Amino acid sequence: MKHRTLALVTAWLATTAFAQHEHHAAPGQPAASARPGNERSWTAQPLLLPGRAVRGERASATLNPQGIAAAHVTVFAAEGPAERLKVDYPVDAEGARIASATPRTGNYHWVVAREERGSEIRVASTARYFGNPGDSPRELLKTPKHELEIVPAPLPREHSHYRESEKWSFLVRFEGQPLAGQALKLETEFGSRSVFLTDATGHAIVLFPRDFRPQEAGTEGHGRRRAQFVLSTAKESEGRSYLTAFNHAYAQDADRNRSLGWGAGFGLIGMLAAVPLLRRRNRCGDNHHA
Repeated sequence: MKHRTLALVTAWLATTAFAQHEHHAAPGQPAASARPGNERSWTAQPLLLPGRAVRGERASATLNPQGIAAAHVTVFAAEGPAERLKVDYPVDAEGARIASATPRTGNYHWVVAREERGSEIRVASTARYFGNPGDSPRELLKTPKHELEIVPAPLPREHSHYRESEKWSFLVRFEGQPLAGQALKLETEFGSRSVFLTDATGHAIVLFPRDFRPQEAGTEGHGRRRAQFVLSTAKESEGRSYLTAFNHAYAQDADRNRSLGWGAGFGLIGMLAAVPLLRRRNRCGDNHHA
């Protein structure tokens, strides 16, 4: 009986260790898209996706417009020289190489790509964080950039992220005014789909799904995994149709491994505590048969 109990404990611990191993990822590694090899298969919305990062580069980045025919992207900064508060960057085969307002100016910059085709207007937007110190983007976000907008209210702080299972507020406005009762659609790389409605102030509370998949074999490491999401909304006004989207990354729930570890600890304690009881029951059974 003693050997059987220990074998059960050992097998249970091995299973727990495997589950923890499956949810551990390399530093800053994005999650695999829902259909590997097709980076846009998870959404039909216009996107501004991050390109390959250059090691040690803090004041510039590459963004790749997807699902939108834009000749340039526009970067808005919260501070810097007047001529650098709004700058257009051309889009070529490698994407758009953007930069912060000055090499020493960091924090969030707002980025927009726009396509007009007849009466249809499509906009992709994102927020790009540069690592140097810089002004808060609060006032920058208050300023309208185009007709129909999705505005984070607020953006995550430095070293923070949108995360699974968290609720975040987003403002939808048209011509600078909040839109009440407007449908806001959330899509993630892993195929999750949700729709939220704005309240009387134009704000919608968006719940990020807990949808990260187990880590693929051979990609283990440390750090929190990230994946892409997009929020989109549409509106028609005076014979014109508007579609706008905001995309960014969200991270795996920080409590996943922690809760799993605590569960493993409590489970092990419970099983070890049961060993004396099992021994006692076994002895009583032997005495009874004797």
